[in-house]
Parts: sequence; C-alpha cells; structure tokens
Amino acid sequence: MNTPLLPAAMQTDPPIPFTDEEIGSAAHEKHMPSVRAVAVDPERGLVLLNLVGADASVSAVIMELLRSKSNGVGFMPTLFGKGPTGIPTQLTIQPGIRYTIFRSALATPGGSIRVKNWCLLITTANIAESRRRAPIIPPQLLPPAPPTTTGEAVPTGPTNQPLAAPPPHYIIGAATATIPNPQALLGHLRAIGVVLADDWGETMRDLALEDLLVMPIPAAGVTCWLIDCDLIKWVELVRHGIQSRQFDIPVQTALPQQRAA
Repeated sequence: MNTPLLPAAMQTDPPIPFTDEEIGSAAHEKHMPSVRAVAVDPERGLVLLNLVGADASVSAVIMELLRSKSNGVGFMPTLFGKGPTGIPTQLTIQPGIRYTIFRSALATPGGSIRVKNWCLLITTANIAESRRRAPIIPPQLLPPAPPTTTGEAVPTGPTNQPLAAPPPHYIIGAATATIPNPQALLGHLRAIGVVLADDWGETMRDLALEDLLVMPIPAAGVTCWLIDCDLIKWVELVRHGIQSRQFDIPVQTALPQQRAA
C-alpha cells in the first residue's frame, strides 16, 4: 500500500524569482514582462532568463524566443538603480541548443496567482540534465582498438577529421557570488567526462580560473560562469595538478592480514 504524502510535503512553497528587484523588461510586441535575472554568453546567446508578469506576457516572450525563425526579443534595462552591464538590447537563444522552462505562479498580497514566474534555462547549465547523457570522448583519449585474430588492429574510422567543439557548460550562482561553487563545477566536469575526487573541487576551481577554462560572462540578478568543455584541456590540467602535487592524493594502507581459524 502506498504511503500518503504528509501535508508538509504537499504544501511546498513555489519557486520564487531570483531577485525582488526588477532588472529591466523584455519586450515582444505589446508584451513587456519584468526581467528578474538574465545571463548571456556574448558569443552565443541566452543562458538564463527569469521573467515575472502576466501569464500572456511571460509566455509570449518565452515562446517568441523559442520560435524557430525568431529574431529574439528586446531588452530594456531599468532606469532606476545600477543596471546590468554587458547585456545586449536584443536577446536571442543559442541555435541548436535545448532549453528548459521552469514555471510557477506567484501569490500576490490579495491572494491572486495570476502573476507568473518563468525561467528559461539552457540545458548545459542544468547538471541533472547534463548527467543523463554520456560524455563525448575525443579519439586522442580513447584506448587503442583491440587486435583481431589475425593480429591487425580493428579500424576505428578516420581520426584526422577534427570533431566539432562541444557546447560550453555554465555555472549559475547567486547575484552576490564572486567565484563559482566548487561542487557545482565538479558536477559539470563529471558530466563532460572529467574524473575527479570530491576533495579536489576548490583546487580545480582555482586552477581552472587561472587557466581561463572557467570564465565569468555578463549576468544580472545572478552570476554566471562559462566552462570550456574541451576534455583534452581538462585532462592536461588534472595531470598538471597531480604532477605538481596540488591535489591531495589519498595514501592506501595495507589491511592487516587475518589469521585463519
């Protein structure tokens, strides 16, 4: 028999916007929902967009962004306070990349839930989504093919053709964060195929920031860092960290042998 859910488990609070302060407005035709958070890869397009407003306005802007032949939507920063820097006036999604929409309703003081809170998030910023897919391993990092019964190696196809660069991953942090969370970085690195110990998070983050494998990108309401997904670069960085003894390597101790009864 299934155990019924407790009232506390059923009455969970809905997701709230990233910030209470309006950063600007997204504009499509007559719709202008409030922007509460935005992050943009300058060379590719939107990473995150958090909108609050009427259902029709919020959905119209999001659907226009996801339309196949869309030219994007306008962005107008607020005139009050310090506006975001580096955010373009035209927001477009990254072509060929999947996005996820997180939806919730906001209760107003009068009890209305007509105000919608939607967040458009690129899938490569979602660790859970990224871990569902097997990493792409470059041919240079693959073991040699086993020989056949005749002693000849099994052909693996042409390796002189360079593989397309994998899309970058992104770390989302709070607006007050100054450096990326090391555990979030470990999660993304494992999703792209980097093998790391749990205790190496902070050291790997510092090395990656120094080598520009992790770089901040324009964002407001949140902070955002781009992760270079070139697996060969990360393998070289891990090798360098091990050779220079910057990573703590656990020492294995032999277990005492037990006497036979």
